[in-house]
Amino acid sequence: MQDAFSQAFRLTLDAAGDARRAGIARLAPPLLDWCRMAAGDEARALRQALLFSGLDQWGQAWSRAYGAGAMAGLSELLGALRDALDPAAEAAAQAALARLDADEAGAFAFKAELQKSICVALWHALIAEEDRDAAAALAGQLGSLLLGTLRAMPKNGWIVAASALADIQIRCLAHGLAQQGLAQEMTQELFAALAQALPPEERKRILGGAAQAVLAWQQAQRATAH
Repeated sequence: MQDAFSQAFRLTLDAAGDARRAGIARLAPPLLDWCRMAAGDEARALRQALLFSGLDQWGQAWSRAYGAGAMAGLSELLGALRDALDPAAEAAAQAALARLDADEAGAFAFKAELQKSICVALWHALIAEEDRDAAAALAGQLGSLLLGTLRAMPKNGWIVAASALADIQIRCLAHGLAQQGLAQEMTQELFAALAQALPPEERKRILGGAAQAVLAWQQAQRATAH
């Protein structure tokens, strides 16, 4: 899903009308095949709901960061996916999506991985940015996304936030990312702003959970090295 979104985004930026549409048309069949591989109508509707929801959330995050015009390819991809459904299948997918929205714990592993992936991808965009104002805007967008996840998932959102923050720290340690300059400054400001915005108990739980995950990774790395 992330790969399909990334390709649709790149096609929007790099390809003109017909070339973009041709590229988008090639993205839809594998996604539809994944939905059709589900065992039964209910499972297929759930996969369709997850697909639509996931792509839409990628689009929302990136449109806030880069503008709605950068989502032309994604809109075409979603249109192609929906056009492939008959009315009954579309209704079933919408019903499955409503159930997912109503149940925070429903498909939680998918929701958690989706939000973490979006957060980490935004962070990568942030540390690649050379313009301070643009980097600060991305940091603000990422902070808002993490806080929004806590509001949308009041019971389990902290797990998603802690996982995303741990993933960012592990990537810094593993690959030497954000070690200096604007990337380091913006990453530090992101963590500081989140710590300030969170209530004390939530801050302790999220930052503590992230720190434990980073420590576990470091211990695993040391064990592997011996």
